[in-house]
Amino acid sequence: MNELDEYIFEKVQNTTKKFHVGGVPVHEDDELPEGFNLKSVLKTLEDHLPSYYFDGLKGITIKHLDEFDERNVIAVYRDSQFFISNKQDDSKDLLDDLVHEFAHHLETRKSELIYGDEKIEQEFLKKRSQLEFELRSEGYWTKEYDFDNVEYNEEFDNFLYKRVGRNMLKLATTGMFIRPYAAVSLREYFATGFEAYYLGDKEKLDQTSPLLYDKIDELHNLTRK
Repeated sequence: MNELDEYIFEKVQNTTKKFHVGGVPVHEDDELPEGFNLKSVLKTLEDHLPSYYFDGLKGITIKHLDEFDERNVIAVYRDSQFFISNKQDDSKDLLDDLVHEFAHHLETRKSELIYGDEKIEQEFLKKRSQLEFELRSEGYWTKEYDFDNVEYNEEFDNFLYKRVGRNMLKLATTGMFIRPYAAVSLREYFATGFEAYYLGDKEKLDQTSPLLYDKIDELHNLTRK
């Protein structure tokens, strides 16, 4: 490597800010907005999440990917890594995204514990049935959508957020789901509940989704004596 190559390599290396959380490397490839304290956000994660949650996580990268715009998302969990957009409103939004992705990470690590007894799935499907009843009562045609499908389905997502609309969906899911997005799929039901357990209203989660609350509480206390 000649001097020019070394200079360019050093410049590229220095454009990425590197941190660690729970022993996991964090790369800030795209700079967060002014005023963000990434170290403080990461410290909050370490203080609130059990240490084993970080097991198997290869890295966290702050970078806005093209697919975020295409899919209308700001974070993704892939290949045991988090990719989080730098386009965040504030530190709370960033923390929300990180905790949400930890839920998806745990699904891959503790799938049998989370879903093996089917208790969460049964609770979710009961709420889905209630949601369909509510929407049909409001005059929405639901027969072409499978409310018993627990997997993510783009057509079902579009039905909820484009045909039903955010305002009506919020009204229909109040007291039934911790957040409207929890109705999209079983995985998002778990992830939104996971967010509420650590960052939201735990009492409300317990009241709204007691079986989901118990499962997350079991995960949280898994390694504690």
